[in-house]
Amino acid sequence: MDKLEKVLVVNDQMDGLPEALGKAALLEHYSGCSVEVAETLWDSVEEEPLPQPDKANLIAAFVAAERKGLMDLLEPYEELIADSEARVLWAKQADDAILREIRAQGIDLLVKPARKSSLQDQLHAPLDWRLIREAPCAVLMSKTPEWHTGGNVLAAVDATHPDHADLNTEIIKTSQILARLLNAKLHVMSVYPDLVHSSGELQVALDQSRLRAQMREAREDALRALIENVADVDCEIHALAGKPARVIATLAEDLDATVTVLGTHARAGLKKLVLGNTVESTLPHIPGDVVTLRLA
Repeated sequence: MDKLEKVLVVNDQMDGLPEALGKAALLEHYSGCSVEVAETLWDSVEEEPLPQPDKANLIAAFVAAERKGLMDLLEPYEELIADSEARVLWAKQADDAILREIRAQGIDLLVKPARKSSLQDQLHAPLDWRLIREAPCAVLMSKTPEWHTGGNVLAAVDATHPDHADLNTEIIKTSQILARLLNAKLHVMSVYPDLVHSSGELQVALDQSRLRAQMREAREDALRALIENVADVDCEIHALAGKPARVIATLAEDLDATVTVLGTHARAGLKKLVLGNTVESTLPHIPGDVVTLRLA
């Protein structure tokens, strides 16, 4: 994301919609972006054996009533968001409809109230995980009540992975934009393996202090090289040892990060249903909001 022009806020009947709208209003205030608020709607009347004109009129009435309710929710924000639109998407599958809308409107950032994570969620790949995995734009999972300017934005990258160069650049650019809009300090981090759990002959044979130092220095060098490739980045770097999910969440908490930006991977088939990745295992433990960017 080189700049923020179009934001889509998704209403899926979550309690956090007002907070998500407040964040979209703040982004609009500082960036001038347009804001669309959308929700999906479906009724079994679509499958009834009715004459097509009657069915179309019924569906139009359902959509109009739902849109009026959505506009009522938006009314308190009319003075805060200069360029806004309310849209009801008639679709049986909410995730497919939202992904189509993102592509059709050229959305730069999707803002959505976050669901609580559970094993059942991960097995059934609910709306949140589908959007994280497949949305062709940045996805902001709104978890906190409101944003305050002047805090910290954290970008987490896999700095030494040869296949992640493009994704890392996008993470830095997106984090830089958010840090500027929020007048926040940017922090960029990468995690390397912790050798503390190695045991037996391996522990005796290896100079773990030297190896840890080499891995830390490699991450720091890679972070500096990455940042140099993105224009005008002012940030603090962190190279830390441990499991990525735990280390990222801990640093986000220590910094009281307003937003943490992570990369994710698209999946297909059984892996999409039953396997998590760093984002999905980390997101529930990060106290602030999380922005994800997809690696296809």
